[in-house]
Amino acid sequence: MPWIELKTLAETSALILGLGFPIAVGLGFRIGWVLGGFSALLNGIIAAVSGYYMDLALNVFYLGISASTFLGWEKKEVEFKQMGIKKTILWLCFPLLPALLYSLISPYIPGANWGFADGITTFYSLAATYLLSQKIRWAWLLFIPINALSAGMYFLRDYPIFALQFVVLIFLAFWAYQRWETKH
Repeated sequence: MPWIELKTLAETSALILGLGFPIAVGLGFRIGWVLGGFSALLNGIIAAVSGYYMDLALNVFYLGISASTFLGWEKKEVEFKQMGIKKTILWLCFPLLPALLYSLISPYIPGANWGFADGITTFYSLAATYLLSQKIRWAWLLFIPINALSAGMYFLRDYPIFALQFVVLIFLAFWAYQRWETKH
């Protein structure tokens, strides 16, 4: 198992860009969405080649949300939006439905052997990324359990360097939340 060695230049680049995204966005710089977009593009290609179709779907979404958010963030400074308790509960519960549905059909999808775990990381990541693009600061907190589960899944898939990236992303999500919290 290659602990230090990255298998391709694409993996190395995706790792560096993927770590740059939460740092730049956490600081309130819209260029972070460009870094995230390129990371998503490379990770999407890697996922397609590796047969990880939920990762591919997730990275296609990341690419789209990165591009649209970059174009929509006209100011360098983050302007936060508030969300009521009902909407918050909806956003916390809604991703469970597609995750459960995916777990039911995953046995029929080649290479989709993670079922519910893939569904949870994918659909909660979709929700959290959308909320982040809308400048909802608690969305950073959703990434903590998502990244922890993703780290375990990448480790078990024999991608330990990406597992390490997700461990770092756990701390960066917490840092970005605190950073945005102090700006509000």
